[in-house]
Amino acid sequence: MISKPYLLKMRKLISILFVSALWFFTSCNSDTFQEHEIGDNLIDKSTEVHLIDTFTVRSATVKLDSLLTSGYSNVLFGGYHDEFFGEVSSEFYTTLGLGGAFEMGADANGKKNVKLQFDSLVFIGFPDTRYYGDTLQEQTISFHKLKEEIDLPNGQIGFYGHHTIAHDEVAFGSASFYLKPRKQSVEIKTIGDKTIPEIERERDGLRLRIDDAFGWDIINRVNADDDTLQNIFKWRNFFNGMVLKPGSENSALFSFKLGAPGMNLRLYFTYEGGDRGYHDFPVILAAPRQGENGLAYYNFSNFVSDKSSTPQDLGRIVEETEELKSEETDDLAFIQGGIGFYAKVKIPYVENLNNLGVTGGVLKSELIFYPLEGSFDNSIFRLPSSAISVYVTNRDNNRVMALTDSRGAALRAVYNNYTEHKNESYYSIDLTSYVNDILTNGQDYEDALLIGFPYESIGNTIDRLVIENDPDSNFRIRLKTTYVVQN
Repeated sequence: MISKPYLLKMRKLISILFVSALWFFTSCNSDTFQEHEIGDNLIDKSTEVHLIDTFTVRSATVKLDSLLTSGYSNVLFGGYHDEFFGEVSSEFYTTLGLGGAFEMGADANGKKNVKLQFDSLVFIGFPDTRYYGDTLQEQTISFHKLKEEIDLPNGQIGFYGHHTIAHDEVAFGSASFYLKPRKQSVEIKTIGDKTIPEIERERDGLRLRIDDAFGWDIINRVNADDDTLQNIFKWRNFFNGMVLKPGSENSALFSFKLGAPGMNLRLYFTYEGGDRGYHDFPVILAAPRQGENGLAYYNFSNFVSDKSSTPQDLGRIVEETEELKSEETDDLAFIQGGIGFYAKVKIPYVENLNNLGVTGGVLKSELIFYPLEGSFDNSIFRLPSSAISVYVTNRDNNRVMALTDSRGAALRAVYNNYTEHKNESYYSIDLTSYVNDILTNGQDYEDALLIGFPYESIGNTIDRLVIENDPDSNFRIRLKTTYVVQN
């Protein structure tokens, strides 16, 4: 008796040879598929080409936990209200670098150990051009000292989006501002043959005045020759760090740059003789851990989401193992960065293609899904600019693996934009290899796909997407497959 694995292997080999020959043959014919007779030197059987897009496609929304929000070159901050996703906000927890020893120095005349007079303390940040929400409204920000030193849990090198650290309820500074991402980002100037950022001009960056008390405390310590301002570990013990909190009425979530020139607290002072100076306490990407080798990330975003007011009440999803079927959410599925929502897609009857003939194979199979009309616009809630990936998952909604193309690159969704009929624009993902693998190796009942932003960057993504999957709609999720059959 011939074993089943052997038959499957032979069937796969025949399918590959058959599909390869038919691909060449059909590429030389008209766009209308017909029944053809292939020459005896290939396969002495009639063939049929089927275009099928009536597979049952079930969808749900799941929420992954443990999304890393440390270690990025930028940080997300702010908040907005969304009809579909409710109240969304992001706080930023960080320690501050010492920026080098801060001590009494020499003034412009060379006089040493000149005492300093406090002038002002200013938060400086450089938004990049990414934002989500309404930037025409006034935004607010408050700064709160942490009550304990930032300490990485369980030997980790970074933090996740659900982490928080105890902090003072009373802010040590607050300010209001209007977000102008392009104007407030770093302006690059070319001077001679050098390109440098012009960061000293007052109109560059976002500059917010902080209450004086903290600045006076630092200056008094400098004048007392306190080594707190000369040793990074003593400094971090003195100032545990801070959290930046958005106001409850904020209408935009946006991105701050980290790294030079980045984000920092700048303390302006005056020497006794009248000369002015400043010292920066920067937010740094990584820092050494006391008594240990290597670097660790001591800043992170904490995402907060209240979805209780949304029509679909996505807040019902608490654990990663839970899911909300689209039938429970008005035939919709949801993707959201930062919070960790993915659309889960099951196509349970793909194996039925094997029943269409003696042997066959997939020429092309693509998953097609449509953004819900009215869930996006061109100004406030834009369609995602981030890549959309696809992962194989299991019954517990764990990521098993990312789907890749024939070259090993991660599969990405392609947006097919029809400008004249915007509601007909859609995303597509090439699942040809995935479907062929199911036809060869079989399919488990729990096999499914997760569609969303790449896992390695979802903790630093502000985009979101609402997907329609009404089974009675022309805009339902579909698996569109071109299948060739040897009868």
